[in-house]
Amino acid sequence: MLKLGLSVVLVLFSINTFAKTDIELTYSGLSFEIPGNFSMIGDAGGSQNILIFRYGDELGKRFLAFSDMTNDQTLSYGCPASVFFKNVFFDGDDSGCDQDNIEIMQESFVEGRKVERWSENDYSVVYSGDREKSYIFIIGDNGKLVKVDSDFLEKESLKKIVRGI
Repeated sequence: MLKLGLSVVLVLFSINTFAKTDIELTYSGLSFEIPGNFSMIGDAGGSQNILIFRYGDELGKRFLAFSDMTNDQTLSYGCPASVFFKNVFFDGDDSGCDQDNIEIMQESFVEGRKVERWSENDYSVVYSGDREKSYIFIIGDNGKLVKVDSDFLEKESLKKIVRGI
């Protein structure tokens, strides 16, 4: 009887231990809960600050990517990147940001896309998605800007990933 009881406890412990497939990721000082069944992890390295998780075997498909854009200089923003993207998704202000580039980004991330805005702790969070790709922008008043994008996760899954950052 003792062996049977011990076996049952061990089986239940094993099931509970492996039942949760999500894992906690700390990226750029923020905590995310991502699906844990990825097949590969990649880091672009250098100043790009891109971390990519692939969920399958096909190259370039079924990915979840994190980009720290806080100090991004790939575009002439005319202001800090976080202020620029706040102007893209929220009412603009007179912050000196490049208005032409704001309009280009609005064409890419706002027009013809589902856009949803909310707050999570000290951050403004924006979802932008269509049938092909979904983005989450995490914009902090402290200057932090993190972009999360995926070609297979939908809005609710991405919202779950950033919940509690």
